[in-house]
Parts: sequence; structure tokens; C-alpha cells
Amino acid sequence: MKFSILILSIVLLGLSACQKQKRPAADVNIVFHHTISNQPLTIGPKSYVNAAGNQYSVDLLKYYLSHLILRNENGSEFALNNYMLIDASDPATCQELAIQVPNGTYTSLRFYLGIDSAKNYSLAQGGDLDPMYGMFWSWNTGYIFFKHEGEFIKSNGNTAQILFHLGTDKAYTAVEVPINLTVEGSSKVLNINFDLGKMYNQPLIDFNVDSVRQSTDAADSLWIENMKSNLQDAFQFAGVQ
Repeated sequence: MKFSILILSIVLLGLSACQKQKRPAADVNIVFHHTISNQPLTIGPKSYVNAAGNQYSVDLLKYYLSHLILRNENGSEFALNNYMLIDASDPATCQELAIQVPNGTYTSLRFYLGIDSAKNYSLAQGGDLDPMYGMFWSWNTGYIFFKHEGEFIKSNGNTAQILFHLGTDKAYTAVEVPINLTVEGSSKVLNINFDLGKMYNQPLIDFNVDSVRQSTDAADSLWIENMKSNLQDAFQFAGVQ
């Protein structure tokens, strides 16, 4: 009997120790992947086709995300309060580490595409906001929130330039991505996919009509609104590791 009690005590102590060792928080690495219509995005001469039937390439794809927030199912939030410049050609820029996220189930990732007005007009900034990264207009005031540069084949068969520079305060856009992330004391990787093709799907953006936009003319207003609308579909949850 005493032996049985001893064994039971050891088991209970072991369970208690395991419970005590479970950490109340863990790191979450948020990784952004880039595709076009479920194909991995390749920078360079590879051709893609958008919903308007335009054959096009991606020579450059950069964009700013800011104020990332993980929202828990209980309504609490974990805020990163950061500014993140993503360059699709550089995987090192496509991830952000959230340090010591409290245990729980997180149902959405919220962020803004672009830079808020409090930071948008100052050149004297470092980190990802440093103007050396080429995301600040030299001839206009403010950051460029999103850049896609490349080429497409016009309806007459000629090759033409794509130059999309989305910016100004009116382009600052809130995005919320539904996710299923459970943090239980061990590190996780949260994968988010950005599908560039969906930036041009609905509302439809035809490169034969719109292929050079810099967000600074009155005529750019409708294009800005269409791009903002398409952003909601471009970002999607891609699983947890």
C-alpha cells in the first residue's frame, strides 16, 4: 500500500512539474508568401495572365505593412506596432517575429497596407522607413505603399511598361485576414499568402487601360479605390506550422 501511494505521489509530482513548465506565451513568426493564381511568384521574365487576359511579368514587388495585430477569440489583442517593408525578391524581408504572444486561440491577423499619416511625411526615419529603400517619392511628399513594376503585352502585340505606385493617405487600407492559430507555449509559424493576381481581379484592372499609375493625379482616384478593394481578397491564411 505504501509503495502504491509512493508511485502515485511521484506521478502527481511529475504531472504538476509538467504543468508548471508549460510556458504562458511563445514566439510566432509571421511569414508572407507570394503567388499569382496559385503559382509561386517569380521576379523576372516569367509571364502570368490576369483576369483581363493581360500577359505580364513582375520585375519588382514591394509593399509596406504596418500595425500588425493578432486578435484572440476572447477579444484581446496582441499588437506588434511595427512598420514592415516587404520585398518579394528578398525572403528575409517577408517575415516578422512576434515575441512572446500569450497562449490562446487567435482568429484574425489585422494590419494596414501603407504608412499612417503620423509617419507618412517625414524623411528622418530609420529601419524599414529609411528612404534609401526607394519607397519614398523624391518629387512628391509621402511614402509609396505598394509598388509593382514590370511589363505586359498590349492588345496590339507590343510590350509596354507596368508602373503601379500606390500611395497617399487615401490609399491607407485596413486588412483583416481570418486565421486559425493556437499558441500553447511553443513557437509557431503563421503563414500568410499574398496573391498579386487578385489585386487586379475584382474590380477588374485591365493593363490596356491602366498600366501606369502613381496615385498623384485626380484621375488616379478610381484606380486607388479599386486597388484598395482588391486588397481584401489578396491576403489569405495559408496555415500554421
